[in-house]
Amino acid sequence: MTRLALKISHLSSHQLAVLLMIGSAAAWATGTVMSKFSLSYFPPLPLFVTQLAASVIVLWIVVILRHQKPHRNWKLLRLGWTGLLEPGLAFVLVLVGLSRTTASVSTFIGATESFMVIVFAYFILRERVSRRTLLLMVGALCGVLMISLSGGDQGAHSVFGDGLVLAGTACAALYVVLSSRSVAEMEPLPLCALQQTFGLMLALLVLPAGLGDGEFTVLLAIPVTAWIWALLNGLVQYALAFILYLMALKGMPATRAALFLTLIPIFGVIESALFLGEQMTLIQLAGGAIILATLLGLNVKRQTA
Repeated sequence: MTRLALKISHLSSHQLAVLLMIGSAAAWATGTVMSKFSLSYFPPLPLFVTQLAASVIVLWIVVILRHQKPHRNWKLLRLGWTGLLEPGLAFVLVLVGLSRTTASVSTFIGATESFMVIVFAYFILRERVSRRTLLLMVGALCGVLMISLSGGDQGAHSVFGDGLVLAGTACAALYVVLSSRSVAEMEPLPLCALQQTFGLMLALLVLPAGLGDGEFTVLLAIPVTAWIWALLNGLVQYALAFILYLMALKGMPATRAALFLTLIPIFGVIESALFLGEQMTLIQLAGGAIILATLLGLNVKRQTA
C-alpha cells in the first residue's frame, strides 16, 4: 500500500488525471451493469431516487468528517445548481427516453456527448480544439458505434424517445463543461455532495410522475437484498464515479476529459460479459481497440508537447 502511494505521488498532474478519468469511466460502467440487475426489481425513477439518496447521504457524512463543509452563502447555489443538469435532469430524461427507444439507439445518441462537450467548451470556455483532437474524437466515436450497434436490439423506437435521450445527453455535456470551472472554486468532495443534493431534489420532484398504477405495491414487495444492492449501486455510480471525475477535471480541460468518456462502453461490454453472461462480438472487440488507440494517440501527443 505504501509503495502504491509513493508511485501515485510521483505522477504528474496530467498522469493522475488520466488515471482518475479511467477510474471514473469504469465506475460509471460498473454502476450501469449493477443498475441493469436492479431494474429487474425496481421501476426506473424509484431506483434513481434510491441510488442518488444513498450517494448524497454518504457524501455529506464524509464531507462533515473531513471538515470540508462549505459555508452557507450564494456561492453554494451558483456551484451546486449544475447538479440539476447531471445527475438530475440528464438521468431523468435518458431513463424516460430509454423506455421509448432501443438500447442501441440510446447508446449511439449518448456517444455524441463528447462532441457536445467540444461545442459547449468552445462557446462557454473558449477552449481551442486542434484538428488532431477532432480526428481522434471521430475515431473514438467510430469505436463506440462499433460496440453499440453490433448485436444490439433492433426493436421499434420513437423520434420522441430519441429526442429525450438526446436532450439528456446535452444536459450531461453542459454539466461537464460547467463543472470544469467549479472545481477551481471548491474541492471535489463537497462539490460532488452539493451537486448531487440539487440532483436529488429534482429527482424527488419528478418521482410522483414515475409512480404509475400499482408501482407502489411493487416497491413494498422488493426484497431487502435488492434494496441493499441498489444502495451500493448508488455509491458506485454516483458517489465514486462523480468524485473521480471532478478530481480529474483539476488536471485536464473538459474537452480532453470528454474523450475518456468513450471508455464507458468498453468497460460496460466487458463487465456485461463477465457478470451478466452477454457475449462480445469481434466487431465490438475491434471497436474497443480503436477507442484505446485514440486515447493512446491523445496521450502520446500530450507527453511530447
